[in-house]
Amino acid sequence: MKTSHVSESAIPIPESIPDVTFDVKMEENYLFDFFLYHAYSKLSGFLVNLLGLAVGFTGLFQYANHQIGALACVAYVAASAVFLGYTPLMLKRRAKKAMAGKQGGDCLTQVTLSEKYGMIKKQGNNERTYPWAEMERAVVTPKTIGIYIKNDEAIVIPKPDFGDQFVPAFMMITKQLGMKNVRMR
Repeated sequence: MKTSHVSESAIPIPESIPDVTFDVKMEENYLFDFFLYHAYSKLSGFLVNLLGLAVGFTGLFQYANHQIGALACVAYVAASAVFLGYTPLMLKRRAKKAMAGKQGGDCLTQVTLSEKYGMIKKQGNNERTYPWAEMERAVVTPKTIGIYIKNDEAIVIPKPDFGDQFVPAFMMITKQLGMKNVRMR
């Protein structure tokens, strides 16, 4: 998995960007995408995959060299499948569970990105403002943008929810957090 920083010359950022407002409706598949990025962008995620592949190849290699029987080879391959499949299955369940907890309430959230105020989230009668100073970094996954807040919280926004506001929203996030704090996968 290749992670890159946004380069200084990649995006010409205007001096001033008008407020950007859009509606966010989180769905399980977007949350799952973000969880996968979060798990596999760390060394531990890479090592679990490496271990799973190593176990599978070891079993196949030993079987090919007549060091173990077919049943033992199947056990190696099954152990490999467990190592490789456990994390995605666990994250899928976690995303489903997180979304099940939100089904009782209104899942539609209005988000405004403002140079002056930061991010303003409105859901029903609840409103919360996250000043830019509280935001540490942003990650861009294939389906989402996640913005990490200082208290180990992440705000996850599905890319389709930006609509035609994606470019100005991305420019504002990049401008406010700094290009070195925006990672793209």
